Amino acid sequence: MITSPKIEELAFKGVCRWHVFNTGYASAYTLEVPNGGFILLRQIIFHPFYQGATRNAQLLNVAHQLSLVEQGSKTELVYQFRNPVSQVTDVNGIGAVHNVASTEATILETWGVFKQNVEVDLMNIPDVATGLYGAVIPFQTNAQERPLPLGYGATAIIPTFDINGAGGEQYFPAGQTRKFLGINFGGAGVRDNLRYDYTAGRQIIPAVAGDIDRQYQFPLMSFGCWIFNIPVSEYLNY
Repeated sequence: MITSPKIEELAFKGVCRWHVFNTGYASAYTLEVPNGGFILLRQIIFHPFYQGATRNAQLLNVAHQLSLVEQGSKTELVYQFRNPVSQVTDVNGIGAVHNVASTEATILETWGVFKQNVEVDLMNIPDVATGLYGAVIPFQTNAQERPLPLGYGATAIIPTFDINGAGGEQYFPAGQTRKFLGINFGGAGVRDNLRYDYTAGRQIIPAVAGDIDRQYQFPLMSFGCWIFNIPVSEYLNY
């Protein structure tokens, strides 16, 4: 639910207003927060797109990460999208293959309170082929894993995935508490929540101007939020 009776009352009193921030085309954006106030982010509309100079490259760039981080704090929201793409043949019979988004926009109802400007960053998630799966090993005997068939028990499974294949972004899907035999959770860049690092090679690239499908090759996003001209502490006292 985007609104509430309290928010509607404050809107009629002129204390807050609904605002839709539309953006796209690039990698980095800023959602501004009024001085002395705050915003309540309630909706994100994300249009599917893909990137690349060739049809094959475009199929490898259909997954994206979107993060919203409050400047100067640890408040953040991070979302990941994988956009379905269909290949269709030119209706004129030329035989050309086109990549087109096969779904409508993703509409998310979310909740985020930000008291400072919000850094909005978007990236292309790297090709899985550049990553490295860890060799299969079992859980430690004291990990209290359920036996087969209710759990994996002592079965050897993949413990980690190194996102860039060269260290620095090692992901433990099972987390810190489900310990594996002979491998410890720790080190630079280790994580138990899937999040990709922002790098120059993962930034949004320009659409291919000569490609007839170019209108599907750049991001378009909308952020719906309530903008309050009072601090959170005053809002709570209403």
